[in-house]
Amino acid sequence: MLVHLQDALRNGATTCLVRTVDTDVVVVLIGKFHAFISNHPAADLWVAFGTRKSFMYLHINTICNALGREKSMALPIFHSFTGCDTTSGFFGKGKKSAWDAWKSYPEVTQAFVYVVTHPHIMLTVEDQHFKRLERFCIVLYHKTSNLESVTQSRRELFCQKNKTMETIPPTQDALLQHCKRAIYQAGIWTTSDLAQQQTPSPEGWGWTLDDDKWLPVWTTQPVASEACSKLVKCGCKSDKGCGPRCSCKKANWKCTELCNCKCNKQL
Repeated sequence: MLVHLQDALRNGATTCLVRTVDTDVVVVLIGKFHAFISNHPAADLWVAFGTRKSFMYLHINTICNALGREKSMALPIFHSFTGCDTTSGFFGKGKKSAWDAWKSYPEVTQAFVYVVTHPHIMLTVEDQHFKRLERFCIVLYHKTSNLESVTQSRRELFCQKNKTMETIPPTQDALLQHCKRAIYQAGIWTTSDLAQQQTPSPEGWGWTLDDDKWLPVWTTQPVASEACSKLVKCGCKSDKGCGPRCSCKKANWKCTELCNCKCNKQL
């Protein structure tokens, strides 16, 4: 779609209308707008978006002028990082919450712009740009937090704020895998004006091939319930061993020395 739009602009078109029902297309157009306008200053881009009662015309020039150059460029990675068709979102955190977090922590824009200007760049946990994304994630869950580490944020929210596991940030390793998927998708979008994209294999970008299907790599660290299995205990008191209602049995774990039952004495 962007290749055709670019071709039209090169051949003298000025006012161009793109028809779509996909939010991703709007995001990509906003992200590439300033690149188009620098080569074609007279370009006037519109999007006919939605269907029926939700149908509307969006003026990309006006939107991008309101957002500014950096924020417009950064929108594709913001969109993929906060959840799109190919990347998961953060539990209970929609686009409005993510947008508010961006306003509260504008420094993350530097990381967003770096990612879109370096398509398919691989980040590590030590990279300053990953640290900004990590800080953004913390602000998303706790706007007034001064912490820099999701590990510390998880501990604080769980232990001091009484938050459930579902309502705290992901682990650092899980966040890194999520970042890889978001960067991979943003890399596809930001190079979508190329006639022949050079897209790397998803392997190593938060995805793995399993039985001819690409599956997300949620984390490379042991699952907490498995790593801490020795801390699990049941309240069974039968001398004859645990029955089918035992919490350890249901979880397919062996009873430990912390359990009240006699199973561990029989092991």
